[in-house]
Amino acid sequence: MKIFLKTIPALLVLFSFSNCANGKKLQEEPPLAIKEAYYTSWVGGVKGAGSGINLYIPAEEDAEISLDSVYFRGRKAVLEKDPAEPGLYVATFKIRSDEGKAADIIMHRDPKKEYGNKPPVILEKIPFELEQDEAVVRYTRNGKEKYFRITGIKKKETGEVILKNPQNIQH
Repeated sequence: MKIFLKTIPALLVLFSFSNCANGKKLQEEPPLAIKEAYYTSWVGGVKGAGSGINLYIPAEEDAEISLDSVYFRGRKAVLEKDPAEPGLYVATFKIRSDEGKAADIIMHRDPKKEYGNKPPVILEKIPFELEQDEAVVRYTRNGKEKYFRITGIKKKETGEVILKNPQNIQH
């Protein structure tokens, strides 16, 4: 009976630590050839439109692998294939115009006067420690989620990036 009472707690401890290994593990090498990744920043043209970053990841095509999201500069975004350019994945990170600014909050004895207050926007904490020039890409291969890191992401000015519909731009 004493052996039974000693083995149950030991087994519980072992099983509790076995789930720690299921965390997100990064692969050292990307599963497909990645060319030089880069990003551009943009600003909306009207008040309140906000601003953001577009991250471009040129990669070779592979039917088994599907890149689906990316973590970059403390944010997460969906990766989408560019229909005009095969092998180019684009992620858009939108930054709201009021982000990082303290909101005007009405505090009053009468709760009805606090009606217009908006709750603060809290960014989701990403599960990786990244430098400013690093990103982590999530992809699926044969139904299994995996991650790899991209380093050395450079900023390109908007003029260096080919515009998709230059006829739509009015000067």
